[in-house]
Amino acid sequence: MRARTCLFLVFAMFLSIGSFIYADSVNNKDVEIAGIKFIRKGMTRSFTEILENEFDLRISCTEDTGVVDIVFVLDTTGSMSGYINDAVDHMIEFAEVMDSLGYRSAFGIVTYGDGYHFPHGTTLTEDIDTFVAWVDPIGSSGGADAPETALDAIMGAVDNYEWRIGALKVIILLTDACFCQYGEDCAQCISAYTGDEVATTLLDNGFMFFGVTESDLSCSYCADETYSEWWVHTISDSTGGSWFDIEDSFSGIYAALVGLLGTFNVIQLDVVNNTDHEIDSVVAYLDYGSCITLLYGDVMQIREGIAVGETVSIYWRVDFATGCEGPEGCFTIYISSTDTSIITPDPALGCMYIQPCWCSPVVAENITPEVGVWSACDPQPIQIGIYDDDDGVNEETIIMNLNGVELEYPAPRLTFADDTLTYMPDPDEFSSGDSVYYGLLDVEDMASCTLDAPVSGWFLVDLDPPILENEEPEDSLLSSGSPTDIAIDLDDIHAGLDEETIYMVINGTDSFTLDSAALTYDSGRLHLDPTGIYSWGMGDTVQVCVYASDIVSNEYCGPNSSEYCWFFMIDELFLFFEDTIVHAGDDITYSLQALEPARFSITNYELWVKYNPNVATLNAVITSGSASDGFAMVWDTTGGMLHIEASNSSPVGVSNDYIFLDIHINDDVSGGAFTAMQLTDATFDSGRVSYRSEDAMILVEWDQQPWLHDLIFYAYDGEGEYLEYEYLTIGCNASADEGFDPEYDIISTPPWPSKTEVYIELIDPLYPSFTRLQRSLKNLYEMPVIWRIITVDEPGSLWWNPNHFPPGVITLNGYIDMKRDSFYFYAANETLIIMFSQPGIDVGDFGGCPGWNLKSLPTAITVPGWTSGIEEIIFGPLEYDARTKTWVRNDPPRMGFGFWVYSLNEFNVDIGGIPITSVSVPVYQGWNFVGSVSTTATYETDPPGIINTSGGVYEFDCELQTYIPATILTIEPGKGYCVFCFEDGILTITP
Repeated sequence: MRARTCLFLVFAMFLSIGSFIYADSVNNKDVEIAGIKFIRKGMTRSFTEILENEFDLRISCTEDTGVVDIVFVLDTTGSMSGYINDAVDHMIEFAEVMDSLGYRSAFGIVTYGDGYHFPHGTTLTEDIDTFVAWVDPIGSSGGADAPETALDAIMGAVDNYEWRIGALKVIILLTDACFCQYGEDCAQCISAYTGDEVATTLLDNGFMFFGVTESDLSCSYCADETYSEWWVHTISDSTGGSWFDIEDSFSGIYAALVGLLGTFNVIQLDVVNNTDHEIDSVVAYLDYGSCITLLYGDVMQIREGIAVGETVSIYWRVDFATGCEGPEGCFTIYISSTDTSIITPDPALGCMYIQPCWCSPVVAENITPEVGVWSACDPQPIQIGIYDDDDGVNEETIIMNLNGVELEYPAPRLTFADDTLTYMPDPDEFSSGDSVYYGLLDVEDMASCTLDAPVSGWFLVDLDPPILENEEPEDSLLSSGSPTDIAIDLDDIHAGLDEETIYMVINGTDSFTLDSAALTYDSGRLHLDPTGIYSWGMGDTVQVCVYASDIVSNEYCGPNSSEYCWFFMIDELFLFFEDTIVHAGDDITYSLQALEPARFSITNYELWVKYNPNVATLNAVITSGSASDGFAMVWDTTGGMLHIEASNSSPVGVSNDYIFLDIHINDDVSGGAFTAMQLTDATFDSGRVSYRSEDAMILVEWDQQPWLHDLIFYAYDGEGEYLEYEYLTIGCNASADEGFDPEYDIISTPPWPSKTEVYIELIDPLYPSFTRLQRSLKNLYEMPVIWRIITVDEPGSLWWNPNHFPPGVITLNGYIDMKRDSFYFYAANETLIIMFSQPGIDVGDFGGCPGWNLKSLPTAITVPGWTSGIEEIIFGPLEYDARTKTWVRNDPPRMGFGFWVYSLNEFNVDIGGIPITSVSVPVYQGWNFVGSVSTTATYETDPPGIINTSGGVYEFDCELQTYIPATILTIEPGKGYCVFCFEDGILTITP
């Protein structure tokens, strides 16, 4: 502590008072004056009693300060967290300034909400680090039921703290809520005091009160918000303190508060009860000269209930004009009592003189850095402006404090030029995280006038950029599948992150900021969710770059910025089945294959495989010899869904055959049947390993077997009656050929007049005479097989049994499926063409949308129940019979016809069957639903021109769920079409 005084000598001066009032006796008064004091700048100065009841005080030109006790009363409800943190952040700065000004300060704290307490006892601490350690961990919670018990907390500080004798007593209230009072109906806030009681206590006991609150206090219905705001403002001013807006900078609040401490002047009268009983009341009246201004309080003060031997203090807050001499600087205090038996002292006369300092002091200000900033400059210069407007600065008197070390000018790295004191640290003198405190302690001008007020400041050092680490997926990782989270730890341990500078760049082009929904920053970790944005697949390489800066401003060499890039590659376990052609009754070992599965180190997995149980029967799941050799496995199958669970202590092996399925192809399954083998779902290592899969088909090949089939013909006799029937036989045998085989074929004989005349036409160069057959067998290995049947003279009907044909496709006249129909009306002299074939099996694409879909077969299906393998389809196939104008369920659908299916979700699957190269279908006057073939095609009609091509051809948009116009020139595979025909005819779909 440094006492700074002007150099001139102040000689003792005693005022000449016209007359003094002498006491009747010295020691026989019931009430005795124990002393008169003057409190200024936290220093208590006692008047000297020069004669009985005559007191004098002389104050020289000095900047000395004294003892100040400061208690913070903190509202710790939930909304106060940020304010308390700001107050603590500047607490050290406040204490440093107090110390540099010479105040001997001590601190305490009371916290409150719906009650109050002393978190660290009622003893003040003079160590600011200890006080900050008290305040720093104080949390905030609750408080939604404002008002709070601020009055009780203030009275708790007044009554319970051990205020130091002679100290200037200061209470600082921090709150954003109103208070409740005694007598108010607040269920959650019960107070023992009224605002008037607390105000009287503060004024009567010489407290300085500072209110730091919101301008509009939050309040509930049960308390008076207007009164609370009025009380805080009024009592702050009345006690010599001030009100501050809690939204303001605490650095500025503390600076203003320190300035007000020096303006607090109080006259204190101490009186003692010398009787042997309690005195009911003592009255003190102050009469004062013109140099004294009473700032607050009545000239008459009353103290009640004074115990035996008790000394009580009476305060008048005043202003005193420096340099005032003579009677105008004197005051008289009259003592009396309402108890007329009490003997009171004679009036006491007090006179004082406060010497004005004639010096024009040296003025200083902090230039750079700003108080409390973060700096990335290395070195960061410290500059303080020092100004004197008359005699000039005496450089040799400059004393600077740097982190507790006094530097007397001149000193290394300390310069003074152009009214600016500069300290230039060495590079690396300060490290990241350092707090640097500095101040100008003293300086004089050339006339020895001292510094007006010390100047101090502090800044924080941050030379390090943000830290980025622990990336995910890891750098250079071969990621097992497309990640659902790209993340990295991102933090700045000193100044803190500027979140507006954070962004992530993917593959050098796509930038994401925290304004993007996909990028989030939480608890020190940055996350990007690429789901729905990217569809990375096997072999893709992904580069990720993250950029971030701290909050150090560019004025202080900031910001410190970081960039971190890494990459990872997408890898997926690839599983697939292979298309396989089998025969009915076959037993096959069918493998689910994987591409190099060992590199994923899989020790457990779960699989779901869908197949058609009408085509295949699953006998067993085999792991021996496969990548899953040695795995413990359980499996079951129901309704065509195979479920497998497997685990092992060692990972899967190197075999590309992941597992084997022992499958039996059902004995009664028809040629052309198929089952899709679909891996519908899978989990590998509890989801750690991602996968992709490819489905396949098991296709059933045609069986070659001899067959015969009778065709029955009935012709009309021309008079409305039928002739006797005739039957012809067609068939295949391995030994037969395309010509006449005496062993198998039968020549047609001329019929008798009442019998139907019909024959199978034969053209064989080896037997030119034989042109008509009744039975014709042909070689079954030479597909397709064609029979030409000639009807003679009369029209009639043809009948057959559709169930007696062998596996394969057999059609009449190119458009009648003889396995689906059983009769045909023919014309006189009509040539009928029957064709039998077993086309090669093929796979077609079949897809659609949620809702109704108008489809046709891309490949002809020969087995019913094929839609059961498409779980999305819940209804259909539904065909329209244009002849009868009715809807019918038809499974499988007919080649060349359109049909409807209804789906819950989008679907896209492969279906097996017979390639459709071209097809002819009957159409009827009105609307018809027709289909397509296996390739892009067009429509032709017989007779020509029967389709309404202008407004009579539509397809169905399944996404819009509406019909849209189409053209007959581009018929797409798998689609159905709605066409309007002017008359009956045949429609041929031709690639």
